[in-house]
Amino acid sequence: MIHKKDVSLRAYTSKVSVKYDLPSDQLQFTGLPQDIIQRDAENPLKHLVVIHAGDEVAGFFELDESEDRKLYSNNPKAMLLRAYSVNPKFQGRGIATGSIYALPKFIKEEYPAFNEVVLGVNANNIAAQHVYKRAGFEDTGRRLMRPKGEQIVMCMRID
Repeated sequence: MIHKKDVSLRAYTSKVSVKYDLPSDQLQFTGLPQDIIQRDAENPLKHLVVIHAGDEVAGFFELDESEDRKLYSNNPKAMLLRAYSVNPKFQGRGIATGSIYALPKFIKEEYPAFNEVVLGVNANNIAAQHVYKRAGFEDTGRRLMRPKGEQIVMCMRID
């Protein structure tokens, strides 16, 4: 098990290699980090974030301030968390929970104009729902139909 204090979040730079495969049962809910990076690295509204366990790359996600976030929240100061994944080599070791616990501090330091993080988690992705709830996200009661199925909209206030 990796302790929460050993998990950190850092803005992506091209100096860091973030490449791993995911099993098909996880790919149904998210994309591969290398594909997201290739697609969004030059978009100033998409902020790529690398999850580290010590000095190793343990996962990845994107914080999105594009118009897409308005589907999930009416708060103009909300960021949309998407494309979240943990490298299979690190799964089951506390990385997911540790990274979500690190999120409020990261947002305050890197994106102080924002006060909420929203996400859509697939209704069939029970494991991810538990991680998000345990780390402080709340179910808003809102539901969206997206290409990969029904999404439960969750939010976390950043104070």
